[in-house]
Amino acid sequence: MNNVKKKKKTVNRYTVVIVIMFIIFSAIVGRLIYLQIFKYDDYTDRANTSSRRLVTEKAPRGKIYDSQGNLLATNKQVYTLTFTQTDDSSKSFYTTMKQVFKLLDENNDSQQDTLNLKINDKGEPYFDFNVSSDDSKRALEIRFKRDRGMNDDIKNKLFKGKQELTDDDESKIDEELIKISAKDTFYYMVKFYQMYDMLNPTTDERKTYKSLSGQEITEMLLKKFSINDLRRYMLVKDAIKMQSFSGFKPVTIAANIKKDTASIFYQKLTSLPGVDVALEPMRYYPYGQYNLASSVIGYVASIDSSKKDRYEERGYDVSTDVIGKAGIESAFESVLKGNTGGTTIKVDSQGRKTEELFDLEPSPGENVHLSIDKNIQYSAEKALQERMDYVKTQVNDPQYKISKNFNTTRGAAVAIEAKTGRVLAMVSNPGFDANIFSEPGKLTPDLSKQFFAPDYEAYGKMIISKYNLNKTVDELFPKDANGNRQDKYDLYPKPFYNYATMGLIPPGSTFKPLTSLAALEEGVVTPNETLYGKKYFDIHPDVFGSWAPADEHEYGIVDLKRALAVSCNFYYYEMGYRMYVKNGSDTKALDSIAKYAWQLGMGTDPKSNQKGSTGIEIGENFGQTYNYEYFKSQTLYYSRFELVDALSKGAYGSYNFLPLDIEAKDDDDDKLKETKQQIKDLVVNFIKGSSGGKLSFNDFNTKLKNLLDDLQSNSKVFDDRIKAYNATGRKYSHGAVIDAIDQFIYDKNGAVNTPAELVNASIGQGINNFSLVQLASYISTIANGGTRYKVHLVDQVTDNSGKVVKEYKPEVLGKINIKPETLNAIKQGMYIVNNGTDEGTARAHFVGFPIPTAGKTGTATYNTNEEDYGRSDYSVYVSFAPVDDPQIVVAVVMYDGYQGNMGAPVARAIYETYFRDQIKQQFPSYQPMFDYTLNPPLEDVKDDNLK
Repeated sequence: MNNVKKKKKTVNRYTVVIVIMFIIFSAIVGRLIYLQIFKYDDYTDRANTSSRRLVTEKAPRGKIYDSQGNLLATNKQVYTLTFTQTDDSSKSFYTTMKQVFKLLDENNDSQQDTLNLKINDKGEPYFDFNVSSDDSKRALEIRFKRDRGMNDDIKNKLFKGKQELTDDDESKIDEELIKISAKDTFYYMVKFYQMYDMLNPTTDERKTYKSLSGQEITEMLLKKFSINDLRRYMLVKDAIKMQSFSGFKPVTIAANIKKDTASIFYQKLTSLPGVDVALEPMRYYPYGQYNLASSVIGYVASIDSSKKDRYEERGYDVSTDVIGKAGIESAFESVLKGNTGGTTIKVDSQGRKTEELFDLEPSPGENVHLSIDKNIQYSAEKALQERMDYVKTQVNDPQYKISKNFNTTRGAAVAIEAKTGRVLAMVSNPGFDANIFSEPGKLTPDLSKQFFAPDYEAYGKMIISKYNLNKTVDELFPKDANGNRQDKYDLYPKPFYNYATMGLIPPGSTFKPLTSLAALEEGVVTPNETLYGKKYFDIHPDVFGSWAPADEHEYGIVDLKRALAVSCNFYYYEMGYRMYVKNGSDTKALDSIAKYAWQLGMGTDPKSNQKGSTGIEIGENFGQTYNYEYFKSQTLYYSRFELVDALSKGAYGSYNFLPLDIEAKDDDDDKLKETKQQIKDLVVNFIKGSSGGKLSFNDFNTKLKNLLDDLQSNSKVFDDRIKAYNATGRKYSHGAVIDAIDQFIYDKNGAVNTPAELVNASIGQGINNFSLVQLASYISTIANGGTRYKVHLVDQVTDNSGKVVKEYKPEVLGKINIKPETLNAIKQGMYIVNNGTDEGTARAHFVGFPIPTAGKTGTATYNTNEEDYGRSDYSVYVSFAPVDDPQIVVAVVMYDGYQGNMGAPVARAIYETYFRDQIKQQFPSYQPMFDYTLNPPLEDVKDDNLK
């Protein structure tokens, strides 16, 4: 049998390929089966979720009306350009934005700019946070840098690997953050937002750019782009970043664009990935151009990043929502704020809507109806501005160094109903156009600086030159420890400071009706009793010694009515003295006027723990009248500073001594700090009486000497001064210092416990300081016979359908019993002020006015050397009408207004408008003092005629 050797069969390469392909396709098919069958529901949900977007729809804020239904604050629909970040839109971001910016520029529409990192005229970055407080600026700057992750680098350097940071650690990070300049912040953001992508880099180039510093990248970009161009792209990038904290939402590129511009963008949307046009409500103030009631209404603005958490908890979208920042807009924020709605939609790869899934309608905020009458408000605003301009340019009095040029740039006026407390007009000058803050692009860098970062140095130079002051800028606007200038003498006009509710002013002689009431009710005088009004109040040397305050004139025989009419200081000095004697001539008697003032809302009893308020709904400062406890506390508070100043200078009164090292310094050791504090405490507590009952003057002086020995031992500065003094051949002792401090204590005790301040207070001087609203309220209480009403600005709140949600009716805060003869005497005296034949400090301004009015002028001193600092007297005026049945009360103040009667024409303008219908009907031939009062020029703006 032949053995045939079988040939071994080889594997065909094609078979191998087929097998491999079979395996691959089997795996693919298996995966597809798994994904499309077994995981179908899961991946369907994921796909649906990723293509769904919630598009929020802003709710319009509630409206603000005046008492006649005129719109003071409303909303208008505006076109807004938005950008939605998707994979597709991100890839073409710079190309898209370049086209967007070009279209906006060609149509003269502005890009929205809310970034606090600005570029100045020199092309340098700087921070602008729209706040005036240095502490607020610091806090906002830190928040700005933290929001953009700048704290992470510092954290890694200082506390690398540390998981939980303490408050101390965070403070150290903040200290480092605040050191980073605006320029370095700009560099950081250029790199942080990978803005080198503007150069369309390759993959390798991107790796190179990532290793460069922010400054290097910026310098490279500046070869092709301007710094303002870089910032335009940065605005959008930063908005996307900040928006990401609130979830996926479109960011605003430009708001309030023109309709024609919106149409152009609509036509080009297909070539602009991520870009869309929407309609949104924008806050609008129809009378904004007139600054009408701006201090009352307030304004809206975006939410500060420092308050982000607080508002997010309340349901706000901090990246897009605005809030009330002042006035009614702020006080009634929870009422005016609407509830945001939204639509859940499906979007394509470019972020545009393909299908609408769910819709939640936004609900508008509720409406606030004010007691303000826009016509009375306008007359008050215009008349006040005219009078301020008059005083600035027309007044000329040789006794003033600043003749014919007073710095009358601040003022206020208030008109309220005498029998309800309703505010009919409230003016604070200067005001502002609230539309500047709600309409994008209106708040220019120059305006922002003027409002929130005034150039005190330039203003100081202007004041010095204009008024020929012998002062330096450092004296007018001294620098604080951080080198920032402070408006120490209240010279700069502040648009956002409500001078009607926040400014505390000395009332001057407008306080005399109150002193009249107290004196008559106390029975120390009768309405018809007369005395001789001398120039100097020198008739009680047994009580006042040689102290004799002076009046401008000697008025001769006066009773209460004439004393009010001519504003005789001597008469009221005597009233203050008589009440002091009648009530016991002790410290309790020093409250003789205060106990009436408190009932009229002019301060509160310090012992009562009562919170002082007029009831006004917006922010207010509540002033205090002179009283023993308050004056004592103020004296003790300021005595520390006076003591330190005197001891540091080495002089007090007639005593001269070696200057002490008494001022607290950062480099003092603990022993020296304690010694300095013990000296101050010993003196102040002795004046206060807390140690006076235990220490005799001898014991006090012994303890003081020991502390001065300690100061010499612990203070090298003081010890060196003593050695230098002794080197002259003289022998230093503490005797002169102790004698000076003893005199200081004697003087302060004398000031606190003698009736001199009561006498001062009787004419509205001294420490008496009140808001203009307080003055109006107190005059109203007297005018209506003794009922003190809550001062209020809001009549009611309504919902979107007009239904009343809440109504605010007149509310009584207190009552004071006033005898008819007291009330009659005060009214007669105040009537003569405005209508006297030969006398009356405001009579020249009411000639020919047909409605009987009453008034009182007040010329209140800022300080004894006010003219040296560009200041002059406050012009204060109060009034009511008609005299027999008062309906309306007016109070006016002009800072540096020269004389009290200067504000009287403002009251007349208000009266001409308030009584215009009566005047036209009963006095048809009457010629008004102002051409805008009887026929108010402002058109009504109602819901149905708003354009």
